[in-house]
Amino acid sequence: MTTLAAFQGNGFAIIGADSRATDDNGSHIVLSNPKVMWDDEENYIFAITGATRGGNLVQQGWIPPEPPAFQSVHKLDQFMTQIFISQLRDHFIDSGFESKARDTAAWTDSAFLVAVQGTIYPINSDYGWDRDRRGIYVFGSGGDVSLGVMHALGIDKCKDDPKKAREIVKKAVEAACEWNAYCALPVVIETQVFEQ
Repeated sequence: MTTLAAFQGNGFAIIGADSRATDDNGSHIVLSNPKVMWDDEENYIFAITGATRGGNLVQQGWIPPEPPAFQSVHKLDQFMTQIFISQLRDHFIDSGFESKARDTAAWTDSAFLVAVQGTIYPINSDYGWDRDRRGIYVFGSGGDVSLGVMHALGIDKCKDDPKKAREIVKKAVEAACEWNAYCALPVVIETQVFEQ
């Protein structure tokens, strides 16, 4: 029960989130650890939705693999698919955090937005990912509201304007906090700029 909103520009990634955690009974807290954070080496931005345990495992002591020297987005895609996600899954399995019934696909109760080298990867609960050509991403119960706000404010015209895109992502998450009971301020936003 979250709002994650993100935008992929030309050479930059912006990811924002609300700050509320809720349970199935509607009890909630305002998080002291944000849903959006950098890894210790500042190679990645992570944004987390779903089970708190997945976020704990990413934020508290996991060392993600060093991204390769930039060659192409295609090579980065291969790295994320074959190395990064495999190591993330191994970390979850080693920590007892994966649900997999016999003869079913791998599955976890968390989903992530990950930015690396200015490129956003929306990693779903089955560890798969697909990028959107428009560069607009949302997850969580407030996602539809934030998606509508980003579209209405013309974020698709901000491919070369990270400052304006950041303002729109912030407004989108704020709107979701106003209209969705499972989201709350403050909004936390991180921007990653990648220069080749």
